[in-house]
Amino acid sequence: MLRARPPRRTPQDRRGIRSGPDNRPGATTPCKERAMEAKREIRLNSILRAELNLPCPGDGHAFRMMAERWITAALTELAGALGNEFGYNLDFSAAALAISKEKAEPGTLWASLTVLAPVKRRQKPYEVPWTPRNWHTFLRDLESMPGESKLVLRSIGPDGHPDIPWLDVTVMRENETPELVSLSASRTTEEFDDPVARHEAQRRWTRFFRSQVSANDNILYGSVADDTESATGRTALETALGLLLEDTYPEMESTLRGYSWWTVCSPGVVSELGGIGRLRDTGAFHQVEPLPGGRVSLRVTENIWEYTEDRVQAGFRALAPALPRGRPTPWITADVPRLAFQDPIEIHAHLDRESP
Repeated sequence: MLRARPPRRTPQDRRGIRSGPDNRPGATTPCKERAMEAKREIRLNSILRAELNLPCPGDGHAFRMMAERWITAALTELAGALGNEFGYNLDFSAAALAISKEKAEPGTLWASLTVLAPVKRRQKPYEVPWTPRNWHTFLRDLESMPGESKLVLRSIGPDGHPDIPWLDVTVMRENETPELVSLSASRTTEEFDDPVARHEAQRRWTRFFRSQVSANDNILYGSVADDTESATGRTALETALGLLLEDTYPEMESTLRGYSWWTVCSPGVVSELGGIGRLRDTGAFHQVEPLPGGRVSLRVTENIWEYTEDRVQAGFRALAPALPRGRPTPWITADVPRLAFQDPIEIHAHLDRESP
């Protein structure tokens, strides 16, 4: 009696691949699609920072209005879960005592106000817990245009001391360039690790930064970046080129301090870049938004987690004419620098060779 032969195995069967329209060699499976999608995304570094640099107002009242607007907007939009426990009427004096005795309850909120480098002769620097009275004093002291004013929200860590997550909102006048002011807001990025929560977090960051850009019509430079040097406030490009703020601040009318996911350019920089039309024509930006006075707001991708290496390179090429000269040097850092490690002059030379 003859036995029926089993069906002949195809090469696909021998490789363990079932035949069918969705399982042919080279076909994209859901797992492959997710892997490809992940490659098109970045994981943010630990701190995200929004910054605006602009001329210092000429009088104390205008300085206070500018600083208060920045600080209160950052509290509203960027605190996230930290803001759920915060209120302007709260008194953190008891929390300050508990922290000093290492008895603060983990997971609770800490809020403080700091003024450093005061300019009034009898005014002393201070760091105090948030209370309604201290907040009132802090706002009054802003009118003297001190060197540094800061609000901090922190979660109490397991050891009873302020820890992560945190929000740091600062108004700074550098000693070497008192005619300029830097507004910055830095926040830990744990919200962006959640694929659902990150969308709402980005909406808040976008709303905050766009509103503050609109509120200040004399911006010299602005950015939203996750690779800023936290201790000094230098951009990744300044760090890689060995530049100090005193080197780049005076040049902001015609030269960018750096480039990032979101960059705001001065009128002189826009001119160096060939104008708004040329910036749109590069195709490097998701959004090119003209601002009053000839400034421009440039966002490279819709979502910050899409700011991958190829998009960094595209932004660099578009902004090369207004970047400081020199080849950036890699340095030891826990963060991933969002940089193209090229001299902008190389881009000019390449474009010159391509031109007819």
